[in-house]
Amino acid sequence: MLRSIDKNYLAKAIKDFCKGTSVTTGNFSCEAPGSVQDLEWNHMDQSHRPFIHSTYSDELRISLGENFANSLTKWGNWPFFINVIDVRVKEGQYYQTFTIGGLIYVHTVIEMDFINDDNSSLDISWHILSHWFLRPIHKYLDKKIYKLNVRLQEEDYVIRSQRALLRKYGYNFKSDPPDYCSSNKLTNNTVYPSLKYPIKINIKEFTRINALNNKKRSLYKFGEKEISFIVKKISNSEFYIWPSVCPHEGASLEDGDFCDNRVTCPWHGLNFTGSKLSKEKNTISKYGFIYKLENDFITISNNKS
Repeated sequence: MLRSIDKNYLAKAIKDFCKGTSVTTGNFSCEAPGSVQDLEWNHMDQSHRPFIHSTYSDELRISLGENFANSLTKWGNWPFFINVIDVRVKEGQYYQTFTIGGLIYVHTVIEMDFINDDNSSLDISWHILSHWFLRPIHKYLDKKIYKLNVRLQEEDYVIRSQRALLRKYGYNFKSDPPDYCSSNKLTNNTVYPSLKYPIKINIKEFTRINALNNKKRSLYKFGEKEISFIVKKISNSEFYIWPSVCPHEGASLEDGDFCDNRVTCPWHGLNFTGSKLSKEKNTISKYGFIYKLENDFITISNNKS
């Protein structure tokens, strides 16, 4: 059971805790694509931050449980450490706190709420607390925190919009419902929808129409709107295949970095080996699908086992 001070009494409670201190309050609000559940997962997912956000350096996760995380981060390249405590107070509401040099305390309240099937609201408010003689710094910090939140929401848009689209297409995730533990498992969590019918690719008809872009002429995309696959042609008898949606948490692998038989996820930096088809090994099962090379065709079908 978790007990916490109600958000409406935070400012007063902080002032009463230490008389003579100064408190500055700020706020940022926006709409975001996707469900509250996916916004919560995005918030609790630590691993995406170094790859998506330019403002984050590596964090050291000291401890975590289903409803809390305790992390150590650095202030840029300076040997200046900040301990960040992140707590889920209830569904759609989080408290995040940190101190700067033991002199300034920042308490942030993050709230997510349902708007409609496509969007959710995001409201972030913060309280900056210090001795009165440090109050001139508050104005700088308040602007800094506001600009940081603007940037974070812009950078997270690619993740949130992709997850919202995948939900419409019938994707689910093993990390549902999210918590701090499940959101940080670097395992294959994507549950793909079933193919309506097997995909059959004539390897003699690879054309530029299917090429991902001019720099990746050996990569081709095939499939349905809801679910598609990336095929890398090594020769007329050797191919690598990946789902175009990342097996981890749903990133578009079309935006990944392909090298040899691997692709690097653009969200979390994980590497995924393609399913290799050749004359010597013409059938393989991976990522929930069966891939088969026979005569001049590659066939992709559901793995029902």
